[in-house]
Amino acid sequence: MEHLNPVSNIQIQHPDSMKIAFISDIHSNLEALKAVLGEIDKENISLIVNLGDLVGYNASPRECVDLVKQRQIISILGNHDRAAIELKFAEGFNILAYQALAWSAKSLAPEHKRFLKKLEHTRMLWDRFLVFHGAPGNPDAYLSFLFQAKKAFNYMRQKTPGVRIGFFGHTHHRAVWQRDVRGKVSRLEMSQDDLLLDPEQMYLINPGSVGQPRQRQWKASYLIFSNEPETIQFRSVAYDLHSAQAKIRAAQLPEYLAERLETGV
Repeated sequence: MEHLNPVSNIQIQHPDSMKIAFISDIHSNLEALKAVLGEIDKENISLIVNLGDLVGYNASPRECVDLVKQRQIISILGNHDRAAIELKFAEGFNILAYQALAWSAKSLAPEHKRFLKKLEHTRMLWDRFLVFHGAPGNPDAYLSFLFQAKKAFNYMRQKTPGVRIGFFGHTHHRAVWQRDVRGKVSRLEMSQDDLLLDPEQMYLINPGSVGQPRQRQWKASYLIFSNEPETIQFRSVAYDLHSAQAKIRAAQLPEYLAERLETGV
């Protein structure tokens, strides 16, 4: 698959006062996606951004792609999305992820794959936010450790100067990395779900996973960004877990994929 340009600016309205919902790692979990969108719809949200991995793991890949298309949600290419188009990109997956991804790929209709193929792995919102799946420029890379966060901040400073905030997914864990004016990078320990951002700092922010959270809790995770002042709010919502599990079992996907939804690992 040939990617589009690594950084592409999204031309959309930029209201002075806005709220953006960030979601990620839906992974074919329609019940979780519907629950999250239901909560988002209760607020005055200007835009919804999906940070990648619409498919894989769970049992509703077609329905999730259809809903994201229907809602005109801005979407980023995830590593599972790319592998659903060309299965060779799943060769490094663990066996359970590979089996589920192969099932997703077989289940998707040509129009679903065409939608995924049009997605880019790294994009900008206006000239203000960088949005990507794993690491900027690479949907397979992770931002889990300090050296990885430093590398991502360096990418932003070199490739997108002036952009202070990046949003990413892939790890299925909520996270906030910060780079201060002296260049010190650290991971913030969140004592509460809301955070006021410092306009002098750079940030890398992960909303957690909608469809397969891995923070030892099963509720679907997402995030709301508000402007004036810049704040983020981590949110979680219950969904019909048992229906999602039943679909996995009906599709004869690995049993562990159903069990892990309940344990959040």
